[in-house]
Amino acid sequence: MEVFDILIIGNSAAGISAIKSIRKHNKTVSLGIIDRENCPAYSRVMTPYFIGKKCSRESLYLTDEQFYKDLNTTTFFGLEAVELNTEAKYVILSDSSKVYFDKLIIATGAEATSIDILSDRSTVLRHMSDADKLDKLLSGAKSVTAIGAGLVSIPVLSHLKDDVEKNLIVGSGRIFSRVLDKDASLILEEKLKCKGLTIYKNDDISSYKDNGKLHIKLKSGKSVDTDVLLIGKGVTPNIQLALKSGIDCNNGILINEYCQTNIDFIYAAGDVAEGNDFITGEKTIQGNWITAIEQGEIAGLNSIGIKTKYEGSLKNNTTEVFGYDLAVIGYFNDDAPKIKTFFNEFTGIYRKIFLDSDNRVIGITLLNNTNEAGIYYDMIKTRERFPESHLLSKHNTYAHKLYRIS
Repeated sequence: MEVFDILIIGNSAAGISAIKSIRKHNKTVSLGIIDRENCPAYSRVMTPYFIGKKCSRESLYLTDEQFYKDLNTTTFFGLEAVELNTEAKYVILSDSSKVYFDKLIIATGAEATSIDILSDRSTVLRHMSDADKLDKLLSGAKSVTAIGAGLVSIPVLSHLKDDVEKNLIVGSGRIFSRVLDKDASLILEEKLKCKGLTIYKNDDISSYKDNGKLHIKLKSGKSVDTDVLLIGKGVTPNIQLALKSGIDCNNGILINEYCQTNIDFIYAAGDVAEGNDFITGEKTIQGNWITAIEQGEIAGLNSIGIKTKYEGSLKNNTTEVFGYDLAVIGYFNDDAPKIKTFFNEFTGIYRKIFLDSDNRVIGITLLNNTNEAGIYYDMIKTRERFPESHLLSKHNTYAHKLYRIS
C-alpha cells in the first residue's frame, strides 16, 4: 500500500512548481505524483514552435527522470486517477491500485475542446501525442485550416512555411477575442491578412467531406479545401474527478486565497483551478503558464503548513505570430475607468494602457514591441499610478507627432 504525506495529480507547470516549492522548504515529507502521460513534464505552450520546426521535440521537456529522483518524488506515470475518496483519503488509479495521502494537490489541467469532425486529417493540439500527430499531418501539406482564433491556432499557422495556404475560421467577429482588445485585434488582423492568412469571421463549419482532402462547407455558404484541420476551440478544465468526490466546482475547481478547496486538506492549482482575479477579485481561470506556476507554489507551501496567501491571478499572455509580438497583461476590456492609447501607424507599435479611477495601471496591451511588458507587469502588481509623461518620455522628441493619443 502506497501512502504519502502529499500527493499531486498532474505533471505540468502547476504540479512541477508544487514539487519545487515543497522540497525547497521541506526535504522529509513523502511526496508522490500521478500523471496519465508516461513521460517527464513538458511545455505545452511550446508545442506550436515544435510544429513550426523552431525547436526540437527534446527541448519541450521541462524535466527528466532524474529530476523526480533528486527531489525524492515517487512517480506514477502512465496511470490515470479515476476515483478520489476524500473520506478515506485515497486515489484509485487506472490499474486498480490505491494511493493514500494526507494532503492532496489537484493540478489536472484542461483538455482541448473538440468538435465532431471524424477525420484522420483533423486534430487538436494539447498533449505530446497531439503534437506528434500534427507534425506528421503537416508533412507535405499544401493547405492548412484552423478553427478557433486563439493561442493555439494562430501561432501554429504563423510557423508554417510561406508557400502553405493558411485559412482561419473564427466564430466571433474578431481574432484573439479572449486575448486582445478590439482595437489591437483589428490592427493585428490586417497585418495577418497581409501575410497571406485568409480569415473567415462570424463563421463555422456546417458540414465536411473527406475525399483525399477535407472539403469544408461553412455556414456562410463558402467552402474551404484543406489537407489539415487544426481544432483550436479553447480548453475545458479536467474537473470530473473533483466533481465526483464532492469538491466544489464551477467552470473549474473553486479555490480560496490559499489555493484550498472546500475540503481543507485538498488544494488545486493551474488550468483546473478557479480562483480570484488580481484586478477584479472575481472567480476566474486564467489558463496561463505563470498563473499555474504561482498557484502550484502557493498550494505547495500551504500543504506543508507554511500559510501563504495568493494575491490573485493575472492575465499574462505573450506570444509572436507572423512576425508580430504581442503581450497582454491584466485587464483588457474597454469598460475600464480610464484608457490611454498610443499607436504609431508607420511602425505598427501599439500600446493600450488600462487604468482604474485612481490612475493605477490595471492592464496593458502591447503590439509589435513587447520590451516593456515586464515594467507594466510590475506596475500592475504593485498598483502603481500611471504618470502622464511615463510612456512618451521613453521615445524621441517626435513622439507626439507619431502617436495618436486618446
